[in-house]
Amino acid sequence: MNNEEYTLVILHGWGHSKNQWNFFINRFDEGNVVIFDLPGFGEEKLIDQNWGIPEYSMWAKAKIESLGEKNVVLLGHSFGGRIAGYIASENPPWLKGLILYGSPSLYRPGKKVRFKILVAKFLKGLGFSKKIKDKMYPIFKRVVTFDQTENLSKIMAPALLVWGDRDTEVPLSIAKEMNGLISGSQLIIIENAGHNSHLDQPDLFYGTIKKFTDGL
Repeated sequence: MNNEEYTLVILHGWGHSKNQWNFFINRFDEGNVVIFDLPGFGEEKLIDQNWGIPEYSMWAKAKIESLGEKNVVLLGHSFGGRIAGYIASENPPWLKGLILYGSPSLYRPGKKVRFKILVAKFLKGLGFSKKIKDKMYPIFKRVVTFDQTENLSKIMAPALLVWGDRDTEVPLSIAKEMNGLISGSQLIIIENAGHNSHLDQPDLFYGTIKKFTDGL
């Protein structure tokens, strides 16, 4: 980043918290690194079961802007990547770089998923709907089906896509399509890593992120 000081803000994935990033944060001493729990995860209380990606993005954006930083590199993992991509599509003036990591920002359900949806709807119509007690489930349903095909094409900041070659949760086909939608974006594939490359291959992941931020 031309030796300018910057703040790397990390948005964690679904079911995770800031704790899964301790190793990375302790190692990444180039600039400031900030990570906070998203509502409903870790130490952050759930605010509203009716939330979806737009509401989470509004909350995260306000949190970031409260830092008062002018140069922010936003890194979003999985669920956090959905949020980061939505924020980036609004092109806030403080956003200097975007890293989408294992982010299912496109809704492209496979045949098995489509079949399960049809079966669930059929059973619900017969009165056999399963009761879901998980307080996060209503949010999860909105998040999973939220498609950002149009939003991604609006992103102007330099963008890096990072994917594990063994990611079975978000296939590489999604990463490649996102790469085509985000103008000028780079796609880096980390070998022998799954959906959590920062845990599977911490050295390669760190080096990939550092090279990108150094080049901004």
